[in-house]
Order: sequence, then structure tokens, then C-alpha cells
Amino acid sequence: MKQFRFLPLLALATLASPALAASYVLNGSFETATATTTSSFQTAGVADWTNSDIGEALVFPSWYTNGYLFPPNVGLAGSFPQTSPDGGNFVFSDGDYHHSPILQTINGLTPGNSYDLSFYQALDQDTEPNVTVPGPVTAYWQVSLGTSVQNSPMMSGDGSIPTFSPWTQQTMSFTANTATEVLSFFSIGTGDPPLVMLDGVSLVDSAPEPASIWLAGLGAALLGWKLIARRKAHDAAQRV
Repeated sequence: MKQFRFLPLLALATLASPALAASYVLNGSFETATATTTSSFQTAGVADWTNSDIGEALVFPSWYTNGYLFPPNVGLAGSFPQTSPDGGNFVFSDGDYHHSPILQTINGLTPGNSYDLSFYQALDQDTEPNVTVPGPVTAYWQVSLGTSVQNSPMMSGDGSIPTFSPWTQQTMSFTANTATEVLSFFSIGTGDPPLVMLDGVSLVDSAPEPASIWLAGLGAALLGWKLIARRKAHDAAQRV
């Protein structure tokens, strides 16, 4: 039974390993919705999020095989990927026409604490014939948590070449002022039109909880004790 004597220690060490922090954002991947195909964000029934104009849409992966976002010919310039790195649905916002913030009320924050926000962004141009004019587009997300506002890096593309700005993950740090804050994504762009993409939104505590730190330390101590005990047993066996 000697080989099993460290199993309880290994179990404790496993428990002591820090778990992935839970996100305060609900439905950050935009997978929960009543719509089943690409639709206006307002009418798509996207759980936990709201907006107030017609410039935003929930995009389903089926757009890729259909060859268009909306029938009959609203598409994306270039070889834009079917999904973001987060997979599944994503959102676009027309950065300079009838656009409105994409909003979620975040609860359970600790005033004065810092939180890390991450999300994926991309940019492309609509290719609808006789409606849009292929050419340069630029855009970024204006992101706010409560009264704190930050801008994501500027993206650019050109539907006449055609080129687009691929998906990249962005991170920002915010400090909560109250326990409940509104998280907002507002697209700002130029061109005809700049379609600003969003997916994989997450908001987590910047610092680990004290209990997690204590458990991590306990796990390290137990593993260290195990290695010392094993070395002593090995040395004793060598002397026999």
C-alpha cells in the first residue's frame, strides 16, 4: 500500500490549484438567443444584452456557407473567417450609421477593485452591390464600465482590395466605482460601412481571491513535503 500513501496529498494539491476565475459577464459569447439565423441584434433575443438601434446584428456561423450575412447579397469583403477564435456566434456593429451601444448591467462588483476585461475584435466592409462603395474603412470600440471609458486599438481594411482586420484579443483594466456598473461597447468608424465585430467578452477579478492564494500555497507546501519524504525514503533504501 506504500504507493498510495501520497494520494490524499495529491488530492489536496489538486484542490489547491487556482481555478479559472468566473466571468461577471453573462452570455459573453452571444450563444444564447431566440434567433436561429443572422438577425438584427434588436430582434435576435440575445440574452443579457441590449441595444437601441438598427446598426447591430447577431451573426450565426451559417452565414459562411450561405455566402452572405443578410439575403440577398449583404456580404463581407475578402476571406473573412466563419467564426471568431471564440467560436459560434459573433456581433457586428455599423460604425457610422444608426449604431448604438451594446449594453449589459454587471452585478456583484466590489467598489475599488480592479477587473480585467477581454474580448475579440475584427473589422470588415459590407460588400452589398449598388449600396456600399468599396474602399478604406477604419474603426475601434469605445468601451466603458460605469463612467470609465477606454478605446480599443484602431483597425483598418479596404473592401476594394479586398482586405480586412482579422480577429485579435484585446484586454483592458477597469476599476469598479459601485457594485453595479453598465458595460458598454460602442463602435466608432469611418467608411462605407465599417462593420466592427465583437465576441468572447469576459470580465474577471484582476487579483486572485485570498482563499485561492492560501490554497495555492498549501498545495506547493504539500508537494514540497512529498518530494522531501520521497528523497529520504530513497536515501534510506540506498543505505540498506
